[in-house]
Amino acid sequence: MNIFSQIIFFYSRKILPGFKMSSKALVVDIGSGEKPFWRADVFVDKLSLGNVQRASKFNTIHDIGIFVDSDVNKMPFKDSEFDFSFSSHLLEHVENPAGVIREITRISKGGYIEVPNGILETIRPFGSHLWFVFVDKNKLIFVRKSKKIHKVLLSNGKKYDELINKVSDPFIRMYWKKSIDFEIIDNLKKEEKFQSAVGDIKNLSQKSYNWHILLVKILRALFYKNKPKEKLQKTLSK
Repeated sequence: MNIFSQIIFFYSRKILPGFKMSSKALVVDIGSGEKPFWRADVFVDKLSLGNVQRASKFNTIHDIGIFVDSDVNKMPFKDSEFDFSFSSHLLEHVENPAGVIREITRISKGGYIEVPNGILETIRPFGSHLWFVFVDKNKLIFVRKSKKIHKVLLSNGKKYDELINKVSDPFIRMYWKKSIDFEIIDNLKKEEKFQSAVGDIKNLSQKSYNWHILLVKILRALFYKNKPKEKLQKTLSK
């Protein structure tokens, strides 16, 4: 992928979704982490997780918009509170993707989801990913990763690493309205299931992805005109 294609690809994933809704729409970024969605009004992540489920060495950003420190399995919002939700590279990390998806569709009317293509995981397995994720038409298929298969793929990784460049789109990207179709395939015993191998990373940098945060601030200065509803702010202040 040349530099021009990379820019277009980045724009379609990180910037374009922000123009898919009304300027007055209330937007939440679920699992915002260290690279928050520029158009979001509210950002949700669990600070106590540290980097247990992330391979990044950077802090979660919590000083843009309204930040809510919450477990994504149960968020402190009313049904259909948000017009649009953005969730990027979250579901492959969580123990219960079905529960998180139900929560996402409960609090928002529609949104954008992005997860790594399971094919990518078979070529270069990530120590923080618990699931292979595939798509069948518009249906997300989650397959639980075992300790054994992760070890096998890891040992074969270098042998097939050049295939990464042949994957036309390393991510599954989808917009949804009202509901998300999905299937969970998990026939493993508890002791067989792969768990995050990343661990908590100490002494995190205080400055996270300077270029990304700078871009977020520029986009918000130019295009962000929304103000979270006072009702929502009151709800969160309780």
